[in-house]
Amino acid sequence: METILDLIVLLLHWRLTLSILASVALALILSSLIAPFTAGYCITLVIFGTTFGLYWQGRGEAGLSLGAKVEEPKISRPVAFMGLAIIGFWCGGMIAELLHSKALGAIALVAGVGAVSIWYRFAQQRLITSNSLAFSALSLLCGYGALLAFLAFRAT
Repeated sequence: METILDLIVLLLHWRLTLSILASVALALILSSLIAPFTAGYCITLVIFGTTFGLYWQGRGEAGLSLGAKVEEPKISRPVAFMGLAIIGFWCGGMIAELLHSKALGAIALVAGVGAVSIWYRFAQQRLITSNSLAFSALSLLCGYGALLAFLAFRAT
């Protein structure tokens, strides 16, 4: 009975299941064809596929297509700051650890703001203000700076 319920859940979430299966298949194909395409790249590809599947499934359950425009949610600045600071803390730390450079961690966070603003402009076809860009970049860097401060004080 439990297996039948699991299959029903998979069928109800077919967009997510399809995205995960497609990304796993693509990772297997690429890893067998391209020697430098190692496990880290495969895992990253599957994570991106799963993220896309979650986005697609969420929009599908809301009755929206992938390209449908939705009203921008109203998020207060303090809540946005905390969310971005947490993202900066974790993502900046992971990037700095992977690249073995604290400066490259900060640069990658700022470059991420630029990439999201380009996506926002061309894919969503909405303008983003320079104040929002500066707020996002500084919020991410505050979270990353908190991590660096924690590491510096812990070392002493």
